[in-house]
Amino acid sequence: ANAIRLNGGRVYEQSPVTGIAHTSPAVVSTTHGQVTARYVIVAGNAYLGDKVEPELAKRSMPCGTQVVTTAPLPADLARSLIPNNYCVEDCNYLLDYYRLTADNRLLYGGGVVYGARDPEDVERLVMPKLLKTFPQLKGVKIDYRWTGNFLLTLSRMPQFGRLDKNIYYMQGYSGHGVTCTHLAGKLISELLRGDAERFDAFAKLPHYPFPGGRSLRIPFTAMGAAYYSLRDRLGV
Repeated sequence: ANAIRLNGGRVYEQSPVTGIAHTSPAVVSTTHGQVTARYVIVAGNAYLGDKVEPELAKRSMPCGTQVVTTAPLPADLARSLIPNNYCVEDCNYLLDYYRLTADNRLLYGGGVVYGARDPEDVERLVMPKLLKTFPQLKGVKIDYRWTGNFLLTLSRMPQFGRLDKNIYYMQGYSGHGVTCTHLAGKLISELLRGDAERFDAFAKLPHYPFPGGRSLRIPFTAMGAAYYSLRDRLGV
């Protein structure tokens, strides 16, 4: 946001977009007014909703992920958990991820919720996984807990493309947005300067719709996840 402001841009908060007119220039409607733009970049990802650009909603599904953070641990205990102090994610279909913080807390995430509804008890979802990975932390105090959304695609690959000649989109990082969004921003900047080669390399990837459409994508995906999670537990 500061980079935008320092380069002459303006940021308007509390003004959700309600529609985009595919005209030239484009007209973006919000709850408080309109913006006319030469180019529109749709980058709402898991928070875009289904109504602004329904075509994008067919190809993706918001999901929730939960995170807990322990109270600070004794330094020797913290280092025994992850001796090399790496950031870790496992290889399960519904994966968990964890790392140590600078003040020796364990940050542990997982517990995917399809459809991105906020769970009533984040700790209840995550703690069994945490204690299975680190049984020596039984009884540890949890200081912080939160939930956030990511956007899942059927192929787990990000989706870049054009909705019109002046309307572009980037979405669906499937849990890897921290790194991939940096690349996405770079490719969009190249595109707006007239160099579309690298953007188009991603845009040519197939963007598959979820089976069942918007109404049945959640139960169908949950059924598939249950099957693959069973395979994980059985070591198949």
